[in-house]
Amino acid sequence: MNYEKYHDIRPLIASEVPGAIAQLLTVPALRHAYEQLQVEMPWEGVAQMLEGCDSVDEFKRRLGYYLVKQVMKHRCSSVHLDTQGLPPERQYTFISNHRDIILDSAFLNVLLHDAGFGLPQIAIGDNLMLQPWVETLVKLNGSFIVRRGLEGREVLLAAKQLSEYMHDAAAEGINLWIAQREGRAKDSTDRTQPALLKMLGIGGRSRNLVEALRPLSIVPVTCSYEYDPCDYLKAWEMQMKRDVPHYRKSGAEDALNMATGVLGYKGRVTMRLGRPLSQLIEESSWQETPDKELPDFIASLMDEEIHRGYELYPCNYIAWDLFLGREEHAQHYSSEDKQQFEEYLSQRIGKIRLPEGLTPDVGFLRRCLLEMYANPAINFAQATKRG
Repeated sequence: MNYEKYHDIRPLIASEVPGAIAQLLTVPALRHAYEQLQVEMPWEGVAQMLEGCDSVDEFKRRLGYYLVKQVMKHRCSSVHLDTQGLPPERQYTFISNHRDIILDSAFLNVLLHDAGFGLPQIAIGDNLMLQPWVETLVKLNGSFIVRRGLEGREVLLAAKQLSEYMHDAAAEGINLWIAQREGRAKDSTDRTQPALLKMLGIGGRSRNLVEALRPLSIVPVTCSYEYDPCDYLKAWEMQMKRDVPHYRKSGAEDALNMATGVLGYKGRVTMRLGRPLSQLIEESSWQETPDKELPDFIASLMDEEIHRGYELYPCNYIAWDLFLGREEHAQHYSSEDKQQFEEYLSQRIGKIRLPEGLTPDVGFLRRCLLEMYANPAINFAQATKRG
């Protein structure tokens, strides 16, 4: 691979790793973020852990792996990967629904490593690079950068560079991960953006999207969290968008969402690998689909497979019934489960503080929370009903 061609977006290479580690160990903000995690190893032990570390994969295995395992241990009741028999020795591009800014890819990385898969490189938007040292850290941890907020010709050039990088990495046998859409699905209605698929196809060697995507070996992945620590922040954002003209989320709000997602309790977590996209396409009627409709058609195949992969918990069925106003799925939960979830909803709404001049719309916020937890069950039912 021509590393210079992708210098501004690629992960660090081996020769850059020791200097990056030395630089990061002097950043007070990184030490503060590390200590906020309240992990068992003190900050003073990090330098010793990373002594002699000379590659991105080694950094991930030493520090990244340790930190994610700590989050799994202290912030989750269980974390599980269902590979559905996918052979671990092959190259894959994993495309998942997007629930948590950091943990979707972090959990998947650790779980895949434990299952014998190669560590994926992670796509991350530059809107999350809130400080210069953050970009160094994520590149050291095996991430490649998705440039956002561009205009005009820059959009196409950035898409071409990103797509070509992913195709070159896949050709070298490197696993990759990217979310199915830009930004998290605030209402948990997970839909693959056709524009993402178009971007991925740019780096292929065919003008036909199906053939252009084939070298990436795309696999849909479903991330299911019993509880979303950011649920009340997402509801807050929904009311802000409703009530504040031209509202745009700030960098400080992104930082709060990242910290809350990592530090909050998630309950049970399941990551499920779906059937490869190539298989889904071959079993479909794609050859009857006009080329201009292929992005939407392939996105619908991805969505259905992701929806079929949900792991549903009592809270999903309770939220669905509360949203409907009748008990149609009571066989999936107990009266105690329902009472606990009602208390949980009240507690989450109670955490919401709006800017001066705005009052929390409790009914609206409750509906937002119910939709977040009900939509996975609704979409699962629709996907499995279709076969």
